[in-house]
Amino acid sequence: MHFVGATLEPLDINVFSLIMAQRSVSGSPVGSPATIKKMLDFAVQHDIKPVVEMFKFDQINEAIAHLESGKARYRIVLER
Repeated sequence: MHFVGATLEPLDINVFSLIMAQRSVSGSPVGSPATIKKMLDFAVQHDIKPVVEMFKFDQINEAIAHLESGKARYRIVLER
């Protein structure tokens, strides 16, 4: 699981299950507002759009199965 940006809430993670399944949790900053604007302007100029597969949050098991099967392409996004 990769977090983009920050959360103020602590994460309650079972580290043992991460280790046994060889999974990881990571994160990265999103950049300054100026950097984000420059990136979005570039994307608009070149008609670049994200490639995502959307799953409702209550479909998380299906999303994980889709990912584990190798059928996921680029990014899976969970939505409420």
